[in-house]
Amino acid sequence: MEEYNFSDLMDTGAIQLLRDSLSRALQVNISIRSPQGERIAQDSCYCTLYRDIILKTAEAEPLYNRFAADLCAHAAPSPYICQSQPLGLTDAVIGIQKDGIIVACMIVGGVRLAERLLKESEYLNMADSLLIERKAYLDAIQSTPLMTAAHFDDILNLLALLAVKFTQLGHRNLYLRSVISSLENQESLRQQERDDLEKLIEKDSMTGLYNRRKFEEIVLQYSHQKWRKICMISADANFLKLTNDIFGHEAGDQLLQNIAKIMQDLAKKTWLVARCGGDEFRVILPDTTLETALDYCRRVARNCRKDKTLTLPLSVALGAAEWNSEAEGLQDCFSRADVKMYQNKTALKHELRIPDYIMERLYDRQILNKEVVEFTSRLTLEFALYLGINKDHAKEISLAAHYQDIGMAKLPESFVIRGQSRTEEETSQIHTHVTHSYTMGRQFDELYKSADIMHSTHENWSGGGYPNGLTGAQIPIEARIIHITTDYASWTHPTVTGGFRSREDTKKKLTDDSGSVYDPNLISKFLKFLNEQEY
Repeated sequence: MEEYNFSDLMDTGAIQLLRDSLSRALQVNISIRSPQGERIAQDSCYCTLYRDIILKTAEAEPLYNRFAADLCAHAAPSPYICQSQPLGLTDAVIGIQKDGIIVACMIVGGVRLAERLLKESEYLNMADSLLIERKAYLDAIQSTPLMTAAHFDDILNLLALLAVKFTQLGHRNLYLRSVISSLENQESLRQQERDDLEKLIEKDSMTGLYNRRKFEEIVLQYSHQKWRKICMISADANFLKLTNDIFGHEAGDQLLQNIAKIMQDLAKKTWLVARCGGDEFRVILPDTTLETALDYCRRVARNCRKDKTLTLPLSVALGAAEWNSEAEGLQDCFSRADVKMYQNKTALKHELRIPDYIMERLYDRQILNKEVVEFTSRLTLEFALYLGINKDHAKEISLAAHYQDIGMAKLPESFVIRGQSRTEEETSQIHTHVTHSYTMGRQFDELYKSADIMHSTHENWSGGGYPNGLTGAQIPIEARIIHITTDYASWTHPTVTGGFRSREDTKKKLTDDSGSVYDPNLISKFLKFLNEQEY
């Protein structure tokens, strides 16, 4: 059901003036309160007892407010009359309605009814109970004109009728305001639609940058201004396809948005930064030297490197060129900038090791422990060599051990840190990370050969592992090796939550689980390896 405030129906300023006039003319107090008894507007006080004594006395005012709240609880369209025994005068309440709901209460009173006069001793007792000086209280009571109950009824009926009429006018005003508001909203929506259409024509909806159409329009304008010193920048977001393939298009969109914001924030107002499709950005820099353009490129690259909000590094390849207007067109200048950009992109590809970047993010999030990962990798290499595996293949197995949990990068940012209790849903996510590790490994040249091994490192010898529930010799021996070395490393090192097993307890645990979790033949060799190598 729709709710209304008194101010929705009435102009409180105008009503205040009317109430003050009626209060003086009718010789009554008039107060507008909420259905809970709270004042909505300033009281119109004719009665000096209320105005000068009751409302200014610490004991009396709260008492009167409680009386008013109780009175409001009886509000109805017809007047309800009640004598305030603690205060000595009579008040009435008239409910102001909207759609059958009381939205405000009009308290009328502060009158001395001829039919309800009290003895002087009773008035004196009231003054004492309220800690009011007796004479002042009696003087105020006696200065209040006597009024018959019939006269008071006439006043109440008049005010009740006025309340109905004003409410009807309020309804009309409310309707007219809603019509005006609706028309204004429609005009605002039409204007917003026009603005949106204009933005669609020249803005890229994802990044908020200008689009290719706008960029080419500006380039055409500048191409005729051969006297100007103009620079062009070509930029290309790195790892967009990789981000989309591994983490989904929402992450790819975030990558583009982050780069766009950095490029826009660092650009001067007179420069135009545009996204011209896919991972391609362009900047035109009028009245700018090549050194300034190159400095802009350096600052964009630096700010991207600082951004650690994404699981993959935020990186953009940039190239800049200054227009030689006497020898080339503006588009030729951009082509030179494009060549510089591709040279920069090739260099960046060799500089950035993406798998290591992802692992560092997992260490930062405390999902993986760097010391444990590196120890696992070394232990796996040494055990593989101990088993007589050739050096190149042993390195491949060690690499799989190092990156076997890289798929945890797809866990949500809110995922609990390693070692804490997990929900059933989080445990299910843990199991899916093995498949993510496999698919991610297939994306990188350095991990491509190790991906199949990574896919099986969480399988158990007798079954019950994941992701495929392989058993025995179905599990690649490389994965069986890693399962043993990984558990030994993680159990003998402190976790982020503290606590770890002694080496002897760990060896006993491995022996107990031999034949169920681990390959029994490999366990016996591993225990012998530990003793010989003094691990």
